[in-house]
Amino acid sequence: MSERSHSRLSRNLRTASFGFFLVLAGVFLVAHPLAEESRAFLADLRPTPIFDHIYYPTPSSPHPVFYHILRNFSIIWSIWLALSIVIQLAIKERPRRVAHTLGDCVFWIGASYLLEMISIGTLSFGSFVALLIVATGLSLIVRAIAILVLEKLRPWS
Repeated sequence: MSERSHSRLSRNLRTASFGFFLVLAGVFLVAHPLAEESRAFLADLRPTPIFDHIYYPTPSSPHPVFYHILRNFSIIWSIWLALSIVIQLAIKERPRRVAHTLGDCVFWIGASYLLEMISIGTLSFGSFVALLIVATGLSLIVRAIAILVLEKLRPWS
């Protein structure tokens, strides 16, 4: 594959990903009460102390429908990212791009799991936020390891 056609495929995949994200967001806004649930969630936030004079916003009541909608979004988006990884590997995308998408996929899979746990009430909001930070760290670690592995296995970069 020529460099020009590879560049075009890569650019088209990124454009398709952005388009898929916009379509997915639009479908969720239309098909689910996401706007109403978001308003209710934001209106319910109250400052909660972490340390002396340091607060973070937490909802004062559970919002299982809101979390469930976000979980479904996360699952579909992570499936798209996994499909994108397969396509990126097939077109021999640069290792850093593949690793970036893999890291994003790991984050969204983790987020969907955490959203499921908070929606069924087995996780508090504070634990959810802390574990979301952990999921972010794990996605960065996976990204770094993937770059190392892919650059060793596929020296097309």
